[in-house]
Amino acid sequence: MSLLLLRGGHVFAPEDRGVVDVLAAHDRILAMGPGLQPPADFGSVTVIDAAGRRVIPGLVDQHVHFLGGGDGDGPTGRVPELQVSDLVRAGTTTAVGLLGVDMEGKTLAMLLRKTHELDRAGITALAWTGSMRLPAPCLTGSVRGDIILLDKVVGAKCAIAERYYPNLDFAALAQLAGEVMQARSAKGRAAPLLLHVGRLAEGMRAVFDLIERCGMPADQVLPTHINRHEDISPVFAQAIEFARLGGTVDITCCLGPRDGIPTGIDPVEAVRRLLAAGVDAARITLSTDAQVSVPADEPGRLRAVPPAILFRDVRRLVHEAGLSWPEALAPATVNVARVLGLAGRKGRIAPGADADMVVLDADDRIETVIARGRIVMRGGTPLLRGMFEA
Repeated sequence: MSLLLLRGGHVFAPEDRGVVDVLAAHDRILAMGPGLQPPADFGSVTVIDAAGRRVIPGLVDQHVHFLGGGDGDGPTGRVPELQVSDLVRAGTTTAVGLLGVDMEGKTLAMLLRKTHELDRAGITALAWTGSMRLPAPCLTGSVRGDIILLDKVVGAKCAIAERYYPNLDFAALAQLAGEVMQARSAKGRAAPLLLHVGRLAEGMRAVFDLIERCGMPADQVLPTHINRHEDISPVFAQAIEFARLGGTVDITCCLGPRDGIPTGIDPVEAVRRLLAAGVDAARITLSTDAQVSVPADEPGRLRAVPPAILFRDVRRLVHEAGLSWPEALAPATVNVARVLGLAGRKGRIAPGADADMVVLDADDRIETVIARGRIVMRGGTPLLRGMFEA
């Protein structure tokens, strides 16, 4: 077993812990404090000089298309699979994969296999069962079984208010909600229901129906893509109401003019507006929707959304919106970990937590990434690559 010592960095855990050392062994953090010293008789100690640098938790991205989104752009628009180095460069040490619109060419079995590939490579990879449609596809015979029996499965995904998959059969949606509620009880873990909220006029109406008619706990439902412009959908105003009921709302980083989608509200602006409306900061998360396609600068071309936009927008929350580092980091670290049932293990720098950390350079850019106690990027260069990456 080797030790890793981060020396003298300004640690945001995400709370501001000041200038301290962090000592990790294998994949866990052992201690944090000033002037830490490894045992005198311990042979292998890797020391990272973090003096003058900020040290933040590894980011947690709960909405990543590991297999590529393939979001309805035809055969030539099928987005390629994600590579582990894409996550490493982004400072994302925990990612949750899911299916998109393409459910014929990309399946849950393929998603689970890709999840194991990324996890074996060195980051923490998890997955959502289900998909856009109802009845929800599954691997074990039921969504409930997937969540209970498959360690990599955190919860289930479905779409509402989506023109391709409107899923207007409330009884089918209620049945899915019942399965995840049962899974939560049986597994003793969060088992959230991730709801892709599309552009149709009803917005999040089905979410409120699940709470009122089925008794579903608000904290078990996670509506995503809530930063749609008010001219397009009522979802942003509905998200404020939902958060006041105790639910968490997920802002999509690529949904906005910066990434070629003018029908979205810029994610930084969306965070500011939610906070101004009195939404509890703990009820806001950010995710990327990485590996879906968006318009490229060259007319007629597409590009894949990179995982790096998560830290891009965390940094923008500090440098443009004036939030503190603890405030900016929470939606991409501890808040997400709580929703996924990973609180205390992910999204935090503390004794007992996984040794997932990112060291920033003097310009607050990602310099060094540590995933499960292993240095996977140093000096801005990924040290971790997939088997077939060049």
